[in-house]
Amino acid sequence: MTAIESKTILVISQEESLVASLSPAIQSLGYSVALAHDGATVIDVFTRAIPSLIIIDMGMGADGVSILEGIRASVEKVISGIPVIIASQSGDLVEISSALRFGIQDYFIKSNLDISLVKEKMQKIFAIPAITANAPDTPFTSIANMSKVAPIDVIPVQVKQTKLLIVEDDKFLRDLASQKMSKEGLIVFVAVDGEQGIAMAEKELPDIILLDILLPGIDGFEVLHRVRANAQLANTRVAMLSNFGQREDIEKALNAGADQFLVKANYTLDEIVEEVKRVLAAPRRLLSAQ
Repeated sequence: MTAIESKTILVISQEESLVASLSPAIQSLGYSVALAHDGATVIDVFTRAIPSLIIIDMGMGADGVSILEGIRASVEKVISGIPVIIASQSGDLVEISSALRFGIQDYFIKSNLDISLVKEKMQKIFAIPAITANAPDTPFTSIANMSKVAPIDVIPVQVKQTKLLIVEDDKFLRDLASQKMSKEGLIVFVAVDGEQGIAMAEKELPDIILLDILLPGIDGFEVLHRVRANAQLANTRVAMLSNFGQREDIEKALNAGADQFLVKANYTLDEIVEEVKRVLAAPRRLLSAQ
């Protein structure tokens, strides 16, 4: 078997059309293409050469997740530190959030594949050092019990031209949510921290705010407090976003005037869109008497 060149990009996918689309782009950057379709073939590639970059198709389901886990859990730093881009079928928020915990460098969406954008992402990664995340110690373990989310009843409501402000410091999630919401017809504004979020809210007077709790500087609770103290924002809905679902945080948010509390890992982007519709369709929550 011919040895793979060290300047190689490994594509892990069972989808021939994705491989066919990516291969010319990879070769145009001066890299050769190595292919794998499961954990065994990934290990086979590693016995012959260590790729410069790995692209993992998350359409493989639990196999894709377990391969990502295994790479990051490797005791060989030359393997655990390889930059990874994931290919997401539709930008599912649970999928992206799960992958972020394992230190991926970037992602692209297969259902709206832009090869020129993928090339830009690859070029950008070659200019920065690899990022290694803390990962489990069990290489190539299988994740059998992915969390299931109950279906959400769709409330028919017109969201086109509705102003949405996203206050989120995580660039991956902020960009992903912004793209998805814009495609739904909402007018989207973004802020990267609490102070910027307040300034943007006062300037644009959004109909609804998706507000992360953990932010640089002032947190989401303080942002919520200031929004509710502003008479111009009296009718603005606020949906709090959190990585966790502690009862005290939920109660604190709702008591401070939030209209909804969403734990990020429990919702896909499509479901968050439906929650936005639900919150917009419902009457504004009023603060209970203190």
